[in-house]
Amino acid sequence: MSVDDSAIDLIEGKVLPWQQQTVKHLVELNQQRRLPHAILIEIATQVDSRNFGWYLVTALLCKNPGDEHRPCGACQHCRLMHANNYPDFTFTTVIENEKTHKLNKDIKIDQVRRLIHQLSLTPNLQAGKLALVYPAEKMNTSSANSLLKTLEEPADQSTLILLTHNAGKLPITIRSRCQFIKLNNPPMDMAQSWLTQQGVEAQVIQEYLQLTHQDAELALNLSKQNFIENLKQAQAHFQDYLDNQLDVVGLYNQLKHLEPSTLRLIIKNVLIGSIQACLERPLEASKKQQLKHLIDLTKHSNFVLQTEENNLNFQLQLEDVLISFKQIQNRGNDNASTEPGYLVT
Repeated sequence: MSVDDSAIDLIEGKVLPWQQQTVKHLVELNQQRRLPHAILIEIATQVDSRNFGWYLVTALLCKNPGDEHRPCGACQHCRLMHANNYPDFTFTTVIENEKTHKLNKDIKIDQVRRLIHQLSLTPNLQAGKLALVYPAEKMNTSSANSLLKTLEEPADQSTLILLTHNAGKLPITIRSRCQFIKLNNPPMDMAQSWLTQQGVEAQVIQEYLQLTHQDAELALNLSKQNFIENLKQAQAHFQDYLDNQLDVVGLYNQLKHLEPSTLRLIIKNVLIGSIQACLERPLEASKKQQLKHLIDLTKHSNFVLQTEENNLNFQLQLEDVLISFKQIQNRGNDNASTEPGYLVT
C-alpha cells in the first residue's frame, strides 16, 4: 500500500447514516463491474472527511460485505486495510513540509505523479488498483493538470476517487472527466435524531443546526466546544470594542484563548451578523457602501485568517481584520464613504 506520511490515524474509517446510501450505490456498481474509472464526490460537511473516504475504499474492496454493503472487517482485504497495508491502494493528501514541519497548503505535483505511477502498476490482488485523493480541492494547478492524461486514458483495473468539500475549486477539465456525486448534509429530522443520539442537549440542537446550515458533524463538534456560549461572549466583547470600552489589543486578549478554527468561525458569524443587520435597514448610499465593505472584509478575513505560519502572524492578521471592522462600522454610522484600511487580495 502507498500512503502519504501524514495519512490517517483511524485506519478503519467511518460512515454516517446519511452517507451509507452513497456507499451502497457505489459498492453495487462495483459488483456489477460498472464502477467509473474516476469519481468526484463533493461532501457538504466542513468536517475533515478522510475517514469517510477510507470507509468507502474499504467497502469497495471488501470480499464479504454485510447489510447495506458494510465492510465485514474480517476478510483479507478488510484486514489489510485495517493494517494500513493494502498493496493496491494509494492515499494522497496534504503532507507535512520536511523543512518547516508544518502542513503544506496544497497537494504537490510530485505526490500526484507518484499516485499515477501506482495506478499504472499491475495489481497484486484481483480487486484492482484504487486511489483516493482528499481533499481534492487542495491540488494546485500543476497537480490537477498532471491528472488529466490519467483521467482521459485510465489504467486497466483502476479507480480514482476524488473527495472534495468544494468541487467548484477544481478545474472544469477535471470535473468533466469524472462521475460526479453530491453527498449532502442530512435532512433536519435525521440531523436532530443523530445529534440527540450523540448526547447533544435538546434545547441547543436547533440552534447549532441553524448555525452550521444542517451540517450535523460540524454541529456536534461545535457543541463539544460550547461554541454558542463562546460566540455570545465574543459578541459582547465586540460590542464593548465598538463602544470604545476595549481597544483592539484588549479585544484580542479576550479572544486569544480560543482555538484558531473556533475564532475564525466567530469572526465569520460576527461579520455575517453585521451584514444581515445592514440589510434590515433602508439602503441609503452610505449604507450600500458599508454593506460592500463588510462583504469585502468577510471575503478578506476568510482568506487571511487561514494562514497560521506562526502565532504572531495570525495575531497581526486578526488585529487587521478587527481594526477594519471597526472602521467600517464607524464610517457607516458617520455616513462616511472612506475606504477601510485593509487591502483585499
